[in-house]
Amino acid sequence: LQEIVKSNDYEVYFQDECHFKLTLTIIRAWFLKGSFPEIKSPTDRYKMSVFGALGMNGQLILDQSEIFNAITFQKFLEKIVIEASVGVNNDGRKKKILLVLDNARYHHAKIIQPWLEEMKDVIELFFLPPYSPDLNAIEMLWKKTRRAVTHNRFFESLDNLKYDLKMYWNQFTSINEELKLLTAFI
Repeated sequence: LQEIVKSNDYEVYFQDECHFKLTLTIIRAWFLKGSFPEIKSPTDRYKMSVFGALGMNGQLILDQSEIFNAITFQKFLEKIVIEASVGVNNDGRKKKILLVLDNARYHHAKIIQPWLEEMKDVIELFFLPPYSPDLNAIEMLWKKTRRAVTHNRFFESLDNLKYDLKMYWNQFTSINEELKLLTAFI
């Protein structure tokens, strides 16, 4: 992957899916000595599911989805091709999108192969080794999002959760230096 990045022929994006659940997640927190805070928790198991792609250039592309399967994945790939900020390489040619992702079954689905073949000059998939989420930079964004938005918080409804998540992600609508730092380990 480092050799591909050095070639300057690709615009690299890290892709993953994530669920943000309405149920409470509690993490370590400070409270006044002797106090015992009460934290409400919903009994429903509703969630917001999101496809995400984080570019080494600091761009974030998101798409909410009810389910994750080959069809919704292909729709997200189409969105990436349309929205990705792609520069030119040293020869003046448009860079190709390199999408770094895990080995979810629907990422390899036969149904998306004809589209991938048709778009082979525009986008290429780079699969990480199994069980290596630490190599996918967008995992850092998911962690950062949970810490900033969902941990130790009670949401009255799924709509409230969705609203807060979207408000948080709105700060990343344009190419962002903070997001570039999340991909700096490559």
